[in-house]
Amino acid sequence: MRLAVPEHQGRIAPVFDCCRRLIIVLQGPLGDEPVQDEDWASLPRLSRTGRLVELKVELVVCGGISCWMEEQIRGHGIRLIPWIAGNVWDVLGALREGRIFDPRYAMPGRAGCARRSRGRRCGEKSHSQDLSRKERKNAWI
Repeated sequence: MRLAVPEHQGRIAPVFDCCRRLIIVLQGPLGDEPVQDEDWASLPRLSRTGRLVELKVELVVCGGISCWMEEQIRGHGIRLIPWIAGNVWDVLGALREGRIFDPRYAMPGRAGCARRSRGRRCGEKSHSQDLSRKERKNAWI
C-alpha cells in the first residue's frame, strides 16, 4: 500500500493543509520502505489533493486537517487517518501492528474528539470507521 505522511522534524506534521514535507511510504509485508520525499513548501493548498492522486497514494496518515481538505481527499477515494501525532516511524509501526488508534498517538486535545466519540464531523464518518474492523486488527493494512 502507498501511503503519505506529512513530516516535520521527524514527527507527524501538526497540520496537513500547510505541511512543508510529505513522505511517501510503501508499506508491505516485509516492512515500511520510504519511496519518495516531496517538498510541499510551495505547493498550493488547492493542488495538494491532485498531487496525492498523481502519486497514487491510497492512505494519508496526518495530524490536524481542515474539513475542506478532508472532504477533498476522501472525495478522491483516498483513505484518511487524521488527528495522529508522534514520531513518523513509530506511528507507521503502530499502523502496521493495528495500534494506530491507541490514545498515545492521538493529537493532544483530540482524545475525545467528535470524530471518535460521535462518529460525525464536517459531514464525514469517524476516521476509525474509515477502516474496516478486519483492517484495524490486521498486522498491517
